[in-house]
Amino acid sequence: TYDRMWQEAMAELNEQVHIEDDTLDLEEGEEPPPKVQVTAMEAFQHYACLYIKYLQIFKKLEECYDGMVHPQKRIDVKLVLESVMARVVEL
Repeated sequence: TYDRMWQEAMAELNEQVHIEDDTLDLEEGEEPPPKVQVTAMEAFQHYACLYIKYLQIFKKLEECYDGMVHPQKRIDVKLVLESVMARVVEL
């Protein structure tokens, strides 16, 4: 169903956010890990993977939005969909 697809997309989105920001899992007062220098190729690979994953999440959310009947849920899905689109543009 579209509800299950929406839940899966939100779980994937949550996972992406945690991959991008590793400070979210830290306890209060805990020091973040030091930044590591990466090459241009490593950075390109990282952002390419992020881009692809966000597009997959976008497609899943778009399908949910198109198939949902409940107007309240459609509003919520649309907000997330717009946020994902904005993140894709940022990448």
